[in-house]
Amino acid sequence: MTTEEVVRKAIQSYKSGDAETVSSLLHDEIRYCIHANAETGPYCADCCGTNAFWETIGRIQADWSIDDYRLTDIIVSGERAATQIGVTITSRHTGVTRETELALFWTVKDGCVVELHEYHDTAAAAHAKG
Repeated sequence: MTTEEVVRKAIQSYKSGDAETVSSLLHDEIRYCIHANAETGPYCADCCGTNAFWETIGRIQADWSIDDYRLTDIIVSGERAATQIGVTITSRHTGVTRETELALFWTVKDGCVVELHEYHDTAAAAHAKG
């Protein structure tokens, strides 16, 4: 698969809740970073490996229901891709629903995601979380 095919498949599989397919697209030693302000969002991460990736995702999903997850833009150059993701989330604590956007930067080698960097508005999420 090309870089674009891997990224699109990972996004679609995550959106549909297909963790098995997402996992199959991740390198065993994936580096996953969420770049965020630790004071306003407890979701900062810099971890390696699929177990750590899913633990990080689990922390997010413990606080948020991800109601929609949609690719709005993708730029691909060789093994790297940049994506803009539109997300609709609902706080499991307050019931507040928010629209936000994520920027994800991917590195794909041999059909596997080896590195993923995520940027999002943690201040807005912290406010909605309550």
